[in-house]
Formats: sequence, C-alpha cells, structure tokens
Amino acid sequence: MRLDHVALTVADRERSAAFYGAHFGLTARVHEDEHLLILGSDAGSLLALSAGVPVAAELPRTNHFGFRVEHGDDVRAARERLRRDGVTETEWQDDGTFVRVQVVDPDGYRVELYAR
Repeated sequence: MRLDHVALTVADRERSAAFYGAHFGLTARVHEDEHLLILGSDAGSLLALSAGVPVAAELPRTNHFGFRVEHGDDVRAARERLRRDGVTETEWQDDGTFVRVQVVDPDGYRVELYAR
C-alpha cells in the first residue's frame, strides 16, 4: 500500500493552495467545498486543506512530509526557485548521492523535496 494524501489545517486555504501549486505541482482542484480543498498533482499526490488554526508551531522540528523527485539537479533547481521566492529554508543536504531541501509553508509546516 502507499500513502495517498496528507491533510493540513491552514489559516488561508487559497494562500496554501497557491504555495503548493507554485512549488510542489499541486495545481488540480480535486475537491472543494466549504470544509475542505483537496489539491492534486500529475504525479498522483494529494493534499487536503481545511481552514482553521494551524498547529505547525506546536509540532517538533522533525515532523515534516516530503516529495521525492528523480534527480538531485531537480532539487537544486527547486531550491533556487524557493529561495528566489523568499520561502524559508530550514535544512539543506547535498552529499552528491542524497539531495534534499526542507522549507516551511505559509503556516509553518515543514515540507521536504528530495532525491536519492
């Protein structure tokens, strides 16, 4: 079995939808009603967003979710785009074999992009 989706409580669904669309390819609106917005990507990723008080500040720094890409160069290029757009980076690793960048979304949730 595989993980199908992640659900987050966010302060502003549209702001989060714009962030995840621009940086992680979640541009399809799979479902939308007054309670829930589900975003999807061409790769089959799903992210469910509910409006409310985000809990990201209460989570340990090790809590995160990640997106895997094929090549380290994809991570390096994404890192440059994220930096250019002013997204806060919390971790970076590039040992030539494993490349990852971790950032925080608009509500403070940690999101990782990696290749191995």
